[in-house]
Amino acid sequence: MNLLRTKVHSLSASSPSESESQLRLLSQHTLLLASLLRAGFSLSQAAQQAQIEIGANKDPSPQGFLSEVWSFVLDTGAAPAAVFDVCAEVFAAAAENARAARVQMAGPQAATRLVMGLPLLALAGGVVAGYNPFGFLFGTALGWIMLGVAGGLMFLAQRWSGRMLHSAQQWSWARGMALEVMAIALSSGQSLSAAHAWANQVAMKFLDSEERTTDLAQCSELAQLSRSTGVAIVGLLRDRAMQVRTATQEQSQMRVEKLAVQLMIPLGVCVLPAFIAVGVLPIVASMISSTALNS
Repeated sequence: MNLLRTKVHSLSASSPSESESQLRLLSQHTLLLASLLRAGFSLSQAAQQAQIEIGANKDPSPQGFLSEVWSFVLDTGAAPAAVFDVCAEVFAAAAENARAARVQMAGPQAATRLVMGLPLLALAGGVVAGYNPFGFLFGTALGWIMLGVAGGLMFLAQRWSGRMLHSAQQWSWARGMALEVMAIALSSGQSLSAAHAWANQVAMKFLDSEERTTDLAQCSELAQLSRSTGVAIVGLLRDRAMQVRTATQEQSQMRVEKLAVQLMIPLGVCVLPAFIAVGVLPIVASMISSTALNS
């Protein structure tokens, strides 16, 4: 199974991205692994039947996270089926976040493609109406200048809007993982300090600095609550992890909503002048030329 990047930078509204598909597939395979373990298979047999390669992968990817959990199970003797059930659940949640982000991008992506095609549509409309805008564009020096200016503006608009889309599409599959592994460790009989240390290790490997700070702060907050009150925090950790994933999806949706407005800037600054340069002025020039010849 191919590695997944920690950040997903390319989402298509029409079909699932490779990372989304692999997250969903990894969730299914991990769930099968847990079922086989409950049926009495050994770890190696279950992994082979579930078509999961675990142990060698140390990259900051979902597969690498599964290897991290695998090592924890071997080192601590934790109940593997329950542990991998949790992994399957969080991979499925990450895949759902990717799907939601992809669907939310459909509107801005479609609007961008439509507006970027307006100059060509204007030229086609001029030809259908009986004018000759191409004669002006390719037959005069001013036409060549307009083509160059329009081409530069369209290139700038594509890069500008592409960067905006790129920024809005970023999301992290590993949000909430530090809280999840802390809950896993505590459920497996580990001490609070050992569980917190593993959460810190996972956060350092799979989250960027800002996400790491936020998630570890929540781990520390709940650990302090447990020390001061004696309350069992496994359920609280899992609930908080779910809240973090939900918040991540909501933040992605907010970025897309802002994007729909922000995309108007490059479209207005670049595409509109390009549309006028190659879609309006050549038709006007063709009309004037046609009128002069008829008179």
